[in-house]
Amino acid sequence: MKNPPQTAALLACLLLALPLVTGGANPFLRDGNAAIHRKAKKYLLVPLATAVPEAHVDLRYKVTSAAGKPLYRADMPALVHRSTAKKLRQVAKQLKEHGYAIKIWDAWRPPEAHQALWDAVRDERYVVPPGKGLSWHCYGISIDLTLVRLDGTEVPMPSKFDEFTARAASRYVGGDPEIARRITLLQTAMKEAGFRVIQSEWWHFDDMNPEGGIREVTAADLGIAMP
Repeated sequence: MKNPPQTAALLACLLLALPLVTGGANPFLRDGNAAIHRKAKKYLLVPLATAVPEAHVDLRYKVTSAAGKPLYRADMPALVHRSTAKKLRQVAKQLKEHGYAIKIWDAWRPPEAHQALWDAVRDERYVVPPGKGLSWHCYGISIDLTLVRLDGTEVPMPSKFDEFTARAASRYVGGDPEIARRITLLQTAMKEAGFRVIQSEWWHFDDMNPEGGIREVTAADLGIAMP
């Protein structure tokens, strides 16, 4: 029988080695959204953190929105259609060759949150009126994102997220050639992966051919409490 000091030392070595065999993940950290992730599978939604590990995730609607308040709770899961996630990984790998990563600002959006956004904006150029059908965000096949350095450091882009001005347009007409180059790089990579660019928002992209079909997913479907 080993004496206690030797046993403690052995356990300490094993704990230090765990990140090397688990890809850096801590096996003792509980997934607070595990139940939500299980329910999401039925709707072909997957967590961005595991499906697109190269991406940085910063759901802006956890902090603020055009409604003047957060649309999501602080523990809101970042989900996307599994087919869309596959295409985003392709984009991430391509952009890495140019020294960039993607930062996700919004992905799957509950219809409840989309209604609140429409109520605040009421401008069809930037938000789909719920009366005309759901935003593709509500199916997890639309994505709002930007370019960042590989370490997540932000770089100048045409505008801020949800800046509903002429600067938000996807066709950059500003005077900064570096920003113009980044927009071209981002849009080219997204188009080649199967996404559509829209005129009014440079950060918004639609997955035009999601595999496996799509289903509307509400916050209630996944057991998510809205603010």
